Amino acid sequence: MSGSVSIAGYNATNRVPGFYFALDNSKANTASVQRRVLIVGQMITGTGVANVATLSAGYSDSVAKYGAASQCAQMVSAYRKIDTQGEIWVLPLADDASAAAATGSWTISGTATAAGTLSLYVGDQLISVGVSSGDTAATVIASAVTAANQVAGLPVSIVESSTAGTLTATALNKGACGNDILLGVSLLGTTGGQSVPSGLTVAAGTMAEGTTNPTTLATALATAGERVYDLIIHPYTDSGSLNALQEWLNDTAGRWSAMLQLYGHAITAYRGTYGAATAFGITRNDQHATITPIGDSPSSPLIWAAQLGAATAQSMRTNPALPVTGIALTVMPPTDAGRYTTSQRNSLLYDGLATFTVNDSGTVEIERMVTTYQTNSAGVADDSYLDMETLLTAEICMQDLRTFLASQYSGYILVADGSKIAAGQKATTAALIGKAAASRYRYQATQLWVQNADTFASALTATNVGGGVVDLLLPYDFANQLRIVAGSLQFTKS
Repeated sequence: MSGSVSIAGYNATNRVPGFYFALDNSKANTASVQRRVLIVGQMITGTGVANVATLSAGYSDSVAKYGAASQCAQMVSAYRKIDTQGEIWVLPLADDASAAAATGSWTISGTATAAGTLSLYVGDQLISVGVSSGDTAATVIASAVTAANQVAGLPVSIVESSTAGTLTATALNKGACGNDILLGVSLLGTTGGQSVPSGLTVAAGTMAEGTTNPTTLATALATAGERVYDLIIHPYTDSGSLNALQEWLNDTAGRWSAMLQLYGHAITAYRGTYGAATAFGITRNDQHATITPIGDSPSSPLIWAAQLGAATAQSMRTNPALPVTGIALTVMPPTDAGRYTTSQRNSLLYDGLATFTVNDSGTVEIERMVTTYQTNSAGVADDSYLDMETLLTAEICMQDLRTFLASQYSGYILVADGSKIAAGQKATTAALIGKAAASRYRYQATQLWVQNADTFASALTATNVGGGVVDLLLPYDFANQLRIVAGSLQFTKS
């Protein structure tokens, strides 16, 4: 009897009486894949090495590795405000050698006729400048420089300009992303206790002239190895960077290909008006990317990207089929004029761009996370990859099925369907593998990742094509997300 069962380490010719048992874990693997997030951004200075991803130990770690004002440190900090538990890796990039830093300025004039506080903003970071009655514009500017130096992690350096009455900001990370940093004055308004001290006039300019995001992105991604990253959070919306990510994640030779099975979904944010956003959206067509336009929100796109990614990571760990919607972020909302209307958001969703809403308390909430995929290879409108959750669910289902089948059939002999296989023999048929796949699909249905298990089982095909190869046709039917409930409120009067 012992010859019909494979017992590791047992000698079948043994004649010594006794009871001999070996531990076999081949059917016991129930481990799930570790969920990881990769943050990609630029470093300034520190112990980190450009183009080398490392596990993050939190914000203080990112400050030491990349610099407190770096994109990397800002994104780690923003991420942790939403997701305090998830595993983060950081891939730092150096500024491109040919890049230019974005610059902007505030102009300040007049003389203060009353004491107060001047509230300057760099993105959503506040610089509080104390003002005394009688302070001239030059005095206020000097005070602003001192105050700015006391704010940790500002992504810009602030100095008094050689032009009278001008306070200049220069992005510390070079590149086009610096153009998306907003400079502001008294953003909370009088209701928030902020106003320009009497006698002074202060105007915020725009950041501009930042050029050339890191051209090493493709190289850095290529050295990322075969570690699985479920989400890739980054600050870039230039075509070169987006194309590099699209190539890295693609279905044929990238991380979503059958030969790699590493997966991943890229998330970023885009600053622009409705018109600019729609024009941008129609230029992209990638099911493995989600981009959210943010209007004139003071918070930088990279802060939005980090928090959108954090909310997605939390939801994915709970259940990848859950709709990522109604989740509150801590970013500052756009102005009333800078928010997208319902009709505009509907249009954005048709242009491959994700949307958000702002509730009555001013809190930003995710509305719908769509991908940029809009047309198939024939150029025909295609909604098969519309929602990000479809890709997240597909990833987990494929990982789960792969783990299950590997635990059941690794090291097996493949014989023709109908062959007699004695109990305990490590052999199988294509038909048995198909039945196992159908069984695992039923398990996945209990997790609410998929639906219609009977239909799946009846339509599944498993074919022994020879040479030890089994081809499976797996007619997956992923769970949907509840998006809309529409009803007619029919009333009577009596």
